[in-house]
Amino acid sequence: MADSLVPITPTGQDPPRRNEDLSAWLTARIDLVLRLGLLGILIVMAIYFAIQTLPSGGNLTSIRQSIFLSPGNLQDIGRQMAVAGVIALGETFVIITAGIDLSVGSLVGFAGVIAAQEFSGGWSTASVMASVLLMSLAIGLVNGFLIDAAKIPPFIVTLCMLGVLRGLCYLIGSGQQQTLASVGDPANFSAWIENSIFGIPNIFLVLVVLGVAAAVFLRFTKRGRYIYAVGSNRESARLSGINVRATILTVYAMSAVLAGVAGLLLLGRLTSANPNNGTSYELDAIAAAVLGGASLFGARGTIFGTFVGVVLVNTLSNGIDLMGLDAHLQQVVEGVLLVVIVWLDQWRKRRVSAG
Repeated sequence: MADSLVPITPTGQDPPRRNEDLSAWLTARIDLVLRLGLLGILIVMAIYFAIQTLPSGGNLTSIRQSIFLSPGNLQDIGRQMAVAGVIALGETFVIITAGIDLSVGSLVGFAGVIAAQEFSGGWSTASVMASVLLMSLAIGLVNGFLIDAAKIPPFIVTLCMLGVLRGLCYLIGSGQQQTLASVGDPANFSAWIENSIFGIPNIFLVLVVLGVAAAVFLRFTKRGRYIYAVGSNRESARLSGINVRATILTVYAMSAVLAGVAGLLLLGRLTSANPNNGTSYELDAIAAAVLGGASLFGARGTIFGTFVGVVLVNTLSNGIDLMGLDAHLQQVVEGVLLVVIVWLDQWRKRRVSAG
């Protein structure tokens, strides 16, 4: 008699359970928030800063006169986000494998110090760029080897490398700021960094080109798919024939090389190298990648999401500066957003595992 009360589905399967349906619905909505929520926050933030920076006596009909939306300020935002954005691209590769690279900020400063000294020694721009990128590649391979072969956690390896590189910045540069020469190759290098094409800063175009290349690599190449597989389950990836060591070496090498590129861009923009350059840049890069949807648990993340995260972080910084607010407010807002996004990602991961 009791059996007759059990509903039968047309397919002959067990009827759906309400709790599982609710869990799946909530998980899908969390995914949607993680993917699109940041865009909404960015749009609201941009509108708010545009209104708040209207000239005295302005109204919403003259919003185009907003200081925030002025061409000069938008170009400044593009230049500001270029360095952090290039670092964040490399950090995204590492985070997708469930790793982390804390050494990129110090590598930015170290690359600048080395490049400044080489420019002072009469090296050509091509030679300086080649040497800095090769040096960065070697540092990234050392990080990757220690993490995979020596089985040292990425946090420890890259934290130690952070200290080593920052110390070398002071030792090699004698703790002094080095200013690039105002003539010759150094001057041409800095001028190219500061110039624009059709109103778009060259330094921002570098970020766009590298971002497109990174997105194509992740989405359309075999090695890109391997990166996601390693982040999902390293042992399963190994058993399926993926060369896990080569993949780990690849992501840390790419992160370091992109940090080296960022160091060159920062040197050209500031026209000087300081041992403190790049300090805390690793935190901004990690924040941008995670805010953009990359999961610290691995296997999730996109270049587009990271790009949006970089735009948000730099828009926040620029808006706070224009409004004359305490610059530390950016760290507060950024930290709150980061905690919320990571919490939502943890919640989603637990739901998926339970399902």
